[in-house]
Amino acid sequence: MLIALQTSVFASNDVFGVKIQIVLAFCAASGIRGGAERGAWLGFVVGLMYDLGTAAPLGQHALAYGLAGYTAGLVNLVAVDPHWWLSMLFVALGGVVGEASIPIVQVFVSDSGWQGQRLGIILPVVAISCAILSPVFIPLGRWCLAIKKKTWKVPSQ
Repeated sequence: MLIALQTSVFASNDVFGVKIQIVLAFCAASGIRGGAERGAWLGFVVGLMYDLGTAAPLGQHALAYGLAGYTAGLVNLVAVDPHWWLSMLFVALGGVVGEASIPIVQVFVSDSGWQGQRLGIILPVVAISCAILSPVFIPLGRWCLAIKKKTWKVPSQ
């Protein structure tokens, strides 16, 4: 559903000339609750689905979204149950890492890449949009990965 929204609604709307990457934000947010490994796998699979539906080289978005999920999942090394602001920060960081990896891959698979990229505008817009979307996508990512909430039980005496 998010890929369909990305390619239809968000493909024609932009902020400062930058398209909002909701699929990237979802992949990064799923890494918060799932951890680095699950976030990377979910990002890789969603990225492959995105590549199959667009004219992008196969694996380009899979790598980017996998890196985003992995980077955001590293928050579990910092805190067991991260605060909302720490989760938001790591989702933004994952979005930036994922978006920054796309021009690097383009250098290897096509003629484009760093030429014509306005990364000084693109990366802050992606970071802010990922951070804003994180309160919605973190619970959705937990649901998609079938992760139950952590419950604390009193030890029996």
